[in-house]
Amino acid sequence: MKKNEEYVVTCIDETNQAAGIVKIDDMVVFVPGLLKGEKANIRILKVQKSYAFGKIMQFLETSQDRIEPACKVFNKCGGCQYQHIDYKAQLKRKRDHLENRVLKRLEDVEVRDVLGMEHPFYYRNKAQFPVQIKDGKILMGFYRLHSNDIVCCDHCMIQSKKINELYKFIQEHITLDMAQGLRHILMRHAYKTNECQIVFIGSKRNNFDDLIQKLIQKFPDVQSVVFNLNTRKDNVILGKDYEVLYGREFIYESCLSNKVKLHFKSFYQVNPVQMEVLYEQAIKAADLNKDMRCIELYSGVGTIGMAVSKYVKEVIGVEIVQEAVKNAKENCRINQIENCRYICQDATEFARKCAQKEEQIDVVFVDPPRKGMTPQGIEDISTIQPGKIVYISCNPETLIRDLILFKEQGYSCKFIQPVDMFCQTTGLECVVLIERV
Repeated sequence: MKKNEEYVVTCIDETNQAAGIVKIDDMVVFVPGLLKGEKANIRILKVQKSYAFGKIMQFLETSQDRIEPACKVFNKCGGCQYQHIDYKAQLKRKRDHLENRVLKRLEDVEVRDVLGMEHPFYYRNKAQFPVQIKDGKILMGFYRLHSNDIVCCDHCMIQSKKINELYKFIQEHITLDMAQGLRHILMRHAYKTNECQIVFIGSKRNNFDDLIQKLIQKFPDVQSVVFNLNTRKDNVILGKDYEVLYGREFIYESCLSNKVKLHFKSFYQVNPVQMEVLYEQAIKAADLNKDMRCIELYSGVGTIGMAVSKYVKEVIGVEIVQEAVKNAKENCRINQIENCRYICQDATEFARKCAQKEEQIDVVFVDPPRKGMTPQGIEDISTIQPGKIVYISCNPETLIRDLILFKEQGYSCKFIQPVDMFCQTTGLECVVLIERV
């Protein structure tokens, strides 16, 4: 097999990253976008020692699950991977991929059907648009997959409609002087309050006054405009220092009847509709009562803890980001919640100290980043000896790894409830109930 050779193939399976799997002379070839059962003419793009990559040149037979993508730049932008698949078929694929991975490494774990959205478009409440100047023109859009090249577009099918409106307006009114040194434009839209926030992120502070005046005149829901200074040479988006250019450094949102104050640096789930589904499933899994004491690790702005608080005696939230902890405390005050307290501390360090005090903890809610838990963190949670752990995961790979480590500590996974938080993409969020054996 050589680069640029063409073959007629039939797809025998799919990866969890939306690539079809075919075999040519016993070599596995990954073909992005090819669905199981489809027949196509492909061209070899790259050959490794034991596998290769191909590109679809022509379809010969297509799957009944294939549909026409709604987005004009679907095949160019790296944001979505599943728009060419019927939504019900997307959910089935996500469940099957998850179950196959779970059953390979764990026994007797129930993987439930994925809870999908009624309207799986225009759901994202946050966007980060990269900005570049090339040949005297301002480029804005999204990165091409595995690239720093910007795919320019005027509309995104998974961003909220308000973010699309703001983005298009900025595209039309931003000048070259404003774009000098600009790296990203971050936008956040609160689904229930309709408040909007815009953050210009760049290596130098430009004059955005004219653009801001036009923005707030056109969009009165813009309550916050911030400049964030980032002179780093890596791909970290936000820098440490910032200046409020208009309004405030936060916006208000609502989650499960609680008012939420969102600093632009604070983590918040990107799908507000499915976020409530996710948290309701977490509360249901914990089977809470008024005598319970709970810990929320990686607590962010306190959305889970506040939602849980009405069912239990006490909630302690732990978060390493100082702005998020400040937000969480303020959110409790705003909502007059008195049985939640939030601590700015590394989750592993907190768990170790909690274990040393031998405090009685009934449930630990944990919502770690994509890298999952550390082995030490899992050991520390086990040392606390909660009766239940409700693990919210956005990465099935690290989830399964961590479930194996929890099993070694005497805990058993009872079920996994997937929630489609990232519609049209391969991403998947899960609520997992873990109990002490």
